Amino acid sequence: MKKKDLISKWLNFNLSDEELETFNNLDVSSSYHRIDRAAKHFKAPDFDRESSYYRLEKKLGTKRSSRKINYYVSGIAATLIVAFGLFYFLNNSSDVEYLAANSETTQFILPDNSEVVLNSGSSVSFNQKNWAKERQLKLDGEAYFKVAKGETFTVYTSQGSVSVLGTQFKVNDRKDYFEVSCYEGLVKVIYQGKEQHLSAGKVFKAFDDRFVDETTSASKPAWLEQKSTFKSIPYRFVLQELERQFDIVISGAGTDYDTLFTGSFNNENLETALQAVTIPLNLSYSINGKNVVLKINQQ
Repeated sequence: MKKKDLISKWLNFNLSDEELETFNNLDVSSSYHRIDRAAKHFKAPDFDRESSYYRLEKKLGTKRSSRKINYYVSGIAATLIVAFGLFYFLNNSSDVEYLAANSETTQFILPDNSEVVLNSGSSVSFNQKNWAKERQLKLDGEAYFKVAKGETFTVYTSQGSVSVLGTQFKVNDRKDYFEVSCYEGLVKVIYQGKEQHLSAGKVFKAFDDRFVDETTSASKPAWLEQKSTFKSIPYRFVLQELERQFDIVISGAGTDYDTLFTGSFNNENLETALQAVTIPLNLSYSINGKNVVLKINQQ
């Protein structure tokens, strides 16, 4: 969902619980809450309508009707200023942001007809006004890109950047984890100041001060078909992805979260997904609402 749409729904008190949680995680949410709290303190000044009109009649005579309108307007002016400020901000901002909350994906088309799909718990923002001159966007999380041919297309993340002319690729930028997969064409990756070129079928990963070069036969990310796959990835990253896909919280003690995991889970059924990631490590689990507790099975 677009950032602008989330804000509009919030202004209209029309957010679901999940959408409200996503809204509250936006970088601008605190500002809107402050405006909302301040607006509640604005009110029309108290006045005696009859005596006020009587005084106006004595001063202005036949001009009473036009002044009557102005009197009402002055009473709500402060509230109108706040409302107009919000409307102007929403409709004149050049920045566009798309969000995918936990347990959902979001697909959209960029101004140049490039296609983007966001994985769960991810967002993309870009300047729509300058897009024709600079095809640049900021990614937080994971996304698949099918880029239309044209000028250089660059994805910036907190850990690195990826530049292409026209190709298909995936970028996964999570806390302490960075991955780029090229499915078609050629991509340029800059990570920690070092440049690397990936051709189709090549994968670059960085985690725990390790740099890994791999190959893939896939033509697109598995999560586009409701499946999350992993190859020699620390177990903690697998659990974090499980949390995003099902909007849950996982806890448990005694597990080696640095164990490298290779496998996959289905993104549509929590029980099946939990079995896929716990049985190989001799773990069991219990579910209580959105909370999942892992424990080591006794020998």
